[in-house]
Amino acid sequence: MRLSRLRRTFVAFALVLPGQAMAQAPASPMAIEAEADQRALEAALSALRAGQYRDALSQAENLASRGNPKAAALAGSIYEQGLVDTATPEAAVRWYRRAITGGNSDAMLGLARLGLARKGGSSPGEALAMLQRAASNGRRDALAPLGDLFLSGAAGPKDRTRAASLYAQAASYGDADAAYAAGILYADGDPDPMDDPLKAIGFLRQAAQAGRADASADYGLMLYQGRGVARDLKGAAHWFKAAAEGGDMDGAFYWALVNAKGEGTPQNLELAVQWARVSKGSSPDADRLLAQLEAIAAKPKPAASKP
Repeated sequence: MRLSRLRRTFVAFALVLPGQAMAQAPASPMAIEAEADQRALEAALSALRAGQYRDALSQAENLASRGNPKAAALAGSIYEQGLVDTATPEAAVRWYRRAITGGNSDAMLGLARLGLARKGGSSPGEALAMLQRAASNGRRDALAPLGDLFLSGAAGPKDRTRAASLYAQAASYGDADAAYAAGILYADGDPDPMDDPLKAIGFLRQAAQAGRADASADYGLMLYQGRGVARDLKGAAHWFKAAAEGGDMDGAFYWALVNAKGEGTPQNLELAVQWARVSKGSSPDADRLLAQLEAIAAKPKPAASKP
């Protein structure tokens, strides 16, 4: 078979130029500048990691002055954390705002933190705007702080339903603290939002499984009461124990109570007294339980009957 003219030409070219690579076009000035900026940013970050804060700040400010938003955010962070003796909240706000003009979401969150603390000339209103913008840019870590703002009403009217929705979103991305906040809002008896035991127990379970002692106590209580699920005394006792051992005072009371009554766990008055003493002062119910258990313990034991 004969090669076509096109293929013969290609083969001839390959034979004439064996192993030679195609010539590459020279990099554009913009690409060269971007690469230099990236190296400068990496140098500033290396200095920061090495504890050379003044050097890191100097390099970050030099790069930021040329319009690099990441460098401006880094400078703002150094000032916000007080890593240099010249640090002020005003300087942090100035650099964060400069970074935000370049769309930097780290700076949005930094400015929101300062706004919530009313530092450096920023305000909760600016914090709200920054968190909303960061969330719209895909920053999942802006959702829970945004929920906190709507819950507190620090930047406008309270909106507990909006807060619960934001906490639920954050929980869907694995935020256990937001899951706990959502669980409480859906179970606290307030009509804003309306209680939803199914939602509440799901969020409380998530937070409890993540290791939150307070969530373990509340999740156990819902199991004990049968809210949102069939009553489960054994499961409730398990989570009360986890809450108590995790340092939660309500959990200590609940764990003492089920041991005193033998609900979900074998009755153990000695263990009940131990945990009731831990929960002393946390609530009137806890103090009453302790008094009752200590009265029982103080009663003389009946003498053994003779045959």
